[in-house]
Amino acid sequence: MTSPLTVGFDLDLTLVDSHERIISAYIRALGDLGVEVSAEDLAPHLGIPLTHTAALVAPAIDADALVLRYRHYYDEPDAPRTLPMPGAAEALRGVRDAGGRTIVVSAKFTPAVHRALDEAGLSDLVDVVYGELFAEDKAIALIAEGASIYVGDHPGDMAAARAANSYAIGVTTGANDELALSAAGADLALPDLDTFVTLLPCHVSEWSSARNAATKGAGQ
Repeated sequence: MTSPLTVGFDLDLTLVDSHERIISAYIRALGDLGVEVSAEDLAPHLGIPLTHTAALVAPAIDADALVLRYRHYYDEPDAPRTLPMPGAAEALRGVRDAGGRTIVVSAKFTPAVHRALDEAGLSDLVDVVYGELFAEDKAIALIAEGASIYVGDHPGDMAAARAANSYAIGVTTGANDELALSAAGADLALPDLDTFVTLLPCHVSEWSSARNAATKGAGQ
């Protein structure tokens, strides 16, 4: 029996554009703790867990205090809006139209994942949500849900897909270019989700079976 198609997506800078909200919350939270940073300092680290970013930009900071301050500012009513990335709704609908399920697997705090999807108008197009998983740890969710394809903008997303034996599709809508995503294990690197939407109907069977075929071949 053929398993149902399940496609996983990363959240930030893959499905939603929350970079202004994230950067604003970081700058204000770090400022409260006596550390001045710029948007340029933070941009390369978007999409990784809070504590990882803290270790990179302010290693002496109290990470727990940063998390509390960050979430306070991130949740403020006047925080910058979270918007859908171009092609996000169409990508999720495309998977549904192909008879598949959609899952979101993010490093973000789980309630914040749901809030971001709601604000971007994407919640009704997502079947399952996992938060607080990064890089290879995302494979836990991908394997549990039987995801044959995973789409993301970060090298950690490509590592997750490889660890889960999912077809790794990188989109260069974040801080990483095609070279970085390919070096991290992307089977395919695309400029955006609009391109994914265009290719999906013709290639979904190929993508969802390619990694399994490659693994079987390597074991022979």
